Amino acid sequence: MTDIPAAGGTALRQAGAVPLLPADPARIGPYVPLGLLGSGGMGRVYLARRADDAPGLAAVKVIRPEYAEGPDFRRRFEREAAVHGRVRTPRAPHLLGTGFDEALLWMATEYLPGLSLAEAVRECGLLEPAGVWRLVAELGEALSALAAAGVVHRDLKPSNVILSPRGAHVIDFGISRAADSSAITTTGNRVGTAAYMAPEYLREGRCDAASDVFSLGCTIVYAATGHAPFGDGTGVDVMHRVAFEAPDAEVMAELAASDPALAALLAACLAKDPAGRPTPRQLIDAATAAGHGRASDWHEPLAVRLRDRQQGCAGLEGMPVRQSAHVRTPVAPVLTRVPGPATRTGGRRRPLLAAVAGLAVGAVAVGAFLLTRPGLDSPAAAAPRQSSGVSESAAPASSGTGAASASPSVTDTGKKKDRSEAQTAAPEESGTAPDRTPSASATRTSGGTGTANSTAPTPTATVTKTAAPPATPAWISGCTYYSGTEQTEYGDKGQRVVQVQCMLTKRGYSVGGSGVDGEFGRDTQAAVKQFQSAKGLEVDGQVGPHTWAALRSST
Repeated sequence: MTDIPAAGGTALRQAGAVPLLPADPARIGPYVPLGLLGSGGMGRVYLARRADDAPGLAAVKVIRPEYAEGPDFRRRFEREAAVHGRVRTPRAPHLLGTGFDEALLWMATEYLPGLSLAEAVRECGLLEPAGVWRLVAELGEALSALAAAGVVHRDLKPSNVILSPRGAHVIDFGISRAADSSAITTTGNRVGTAAYMAPEYLREGRCDAASDVFSLGCTIVYAATGHAPFGDGTGVDVMHRVAFEAPDAEVMAELAASDPALAALLAACLAKDPAGRPTPRQLIDAATAAGHGRASDWHEPLAVRLRDRQQGCAGLEGMPVRQSAHVRTPVAPVLTRVPGPATRTGGRRRPLLAAVAGLAVGAVAVGAFLLTRPGLDSPAAAAPRQSSGVSESAAPASSGTGAASASPSVTDTGKKKDRSEAQTAAPEESGTAPDRTPSASATRTSGGTGTANSTAPTPTATVTKTAAPPATPAWISGCTYYSGTEQTEYGDKGQRVVQVQCMLTKRGYSVGGSGVDGEFGRDTQAAVKQFQSAKGLEVDGQVGPHTWAALRSST
């Protein structure tokens, strides 16, 4: 017999998602979330299926409430979604729908089972010449379709290009203008990523189809060499090079040595004057003239990775939606311990449960009396005056209220810094929910009074027993995005970086104003170095096996 939870979890990871947390929504409009694809400053993206078991998977983007509640933002969101809906091409995911349901502003698009170009190059190596030319042709087709629909992407870059068994696809156009403005913070009024922005856009704020061709050229240079033609980063220096300087001579020389025709085409794409750049149609024709008009297979091991991802999607589609709950991360077992004995008594369950509740209330009252006697002035002595069931079973640094919630408004002194620095990654906030919702609190918050003066020994034992099990550190229980030890360093993006940033912020290190955004920038590198120094490790700013092990330790 098939183990549904195990099979579902395997398929989920094959498809490119991670398990949901208890705080994630169970329903988004007509869609049932299956897993988390990613998160950022503006919201989260879920892998989902229609609740009616209709075929196909969707990528459902949910905007953070603080943005979704603004009527101006919603209008922009809806306007850009309408533009997306006009685009009909195999080179971009189809828009499936949008909505604003129960405070959730969402947009659903067709899910493409593949890897971003950034992931493909980082994990599977540079594209081979045939693959690079295939990229030229298929991205040319994508830009041609966008131009026909009157859409300017403005943020074409390796992480916004998906490689699938069906080819190359452009994602995040249209909506990126409204929802991803945090991609660049230096200019304050430009949307995009500095290393891939067109010079006329940086200088004058002007952006059209030719600007997208410039970004396409930068993206293909990255696919062929592993480097952006004007350097990486989001600083003023990168923007200056893009706006006024020639591409990196070494990078372009590397291209010319391997494929002169490709180098000449990409040099034209990178012309400072938009009029000197080829059109999307000319890109397609150039690929055909070079003998690469029809798609060739992606190189190994990329092709294997893409087939694996496709198989994972097929497994999820074959699973009835009603069984999708098996894929969700379960709530901690401790939540069901207290009611256990009462279920054995049949019709006498309620009286016995009431008696147990009464004894627990008495335990809290006497425990509070004993712990708050004159002479005991430690911070712990005040805990029973609040919701002691939760505060005792929370993370060691917790000493605040015992609300069973992961809301950022429910913080304590020890956690306030972590929460404020991690506002861009809500999964961190929900990750601690299992530790903050023990069912024991149901028997302890029913009142602060009771007659327990004849049972003093019992409550003392109860309080001690509850506090005994050591809590799992927040950087372990709340950070479950990646479990490997692959080298992670400056310039990397994705789930590995999210894992690093999550653990660092939970440990009290700052990874910058953007918080947990999945991008390994200078701030994250500085935080890694601080951590390595504190742990006596080699201080190189890179997260290798030793640093991974230290991050995951309980101290």
